[in-house]
Amino acid sequence: MLKCKKFYFSTDEKLCQYRLNHEMHNMVKSIDKHYKRIAVVGIGTDRSTGDSFGPLVGYMLSKCKIYDFDVYGTIIEPVHALNLRQTMDKIDTLNTLVIAVDASIGSIDHIGHIGLCNEPIKPGSGVGKDLPPVGDISLSGIVAFSGFAPHVMLQNTSLGLVYKMAEIASNAIKYVLYKQQLEPQKHSKLKAIATA
Repeated sequence: MLKCKKFYFSTDEKLCQYRLNHEMHNMVKSIDKHYKRIAVVGIGTDRSTGDSFGPLVGYMLSKCKIYDFDVYGTIIEPVHALNLRQTMDKIDTLNTLVIAVDASIGSIDHIGHIGLCNEPIKPGSGVGKDLPPVGDISLSGIVAFSGFAPHVMLQNTSLGLVYKMAEIASNAIKYVLYKQQLEPQKHSKLKAIATA
């Protein structure tokens, strides 16, 4: 069992994208699981600005056709409380590395940060929902303050902030997919050299 690792990246920092790419790639490499595929599950709804972080990441990734991976949850077909269990039933979680992406609420100081963790995300916990944990790795976008009336806070979140965070998160996932695609090529080249 891997020790829990959690990182926070401020989207206002100049090196945010570089640091998130690097840590996420290292985290994927350290996952003690044999998998044949990668699936991204963007959790949330397009009906609330703050809660659209996961679906926006999913939508951005759904446009990326050069890598072989699965995307569940976009702004066109969101994955939310009503269909999360049915969505997870479609994924062969034994042979798939699942990256869960969801909005979250936190302290005022952490708004605009992206959290990265090597444990599942617990969707809806900030607004009192009891949903199953999702993911081997989780990305959470802290989009609102966790004080009074979290639903209202999520609905009044800046779309500009959520979009910026979604771009950074989707770029980090694309980086991981790119690096994962290179790994088998490296191994096959080494085998070819060894047998030559």
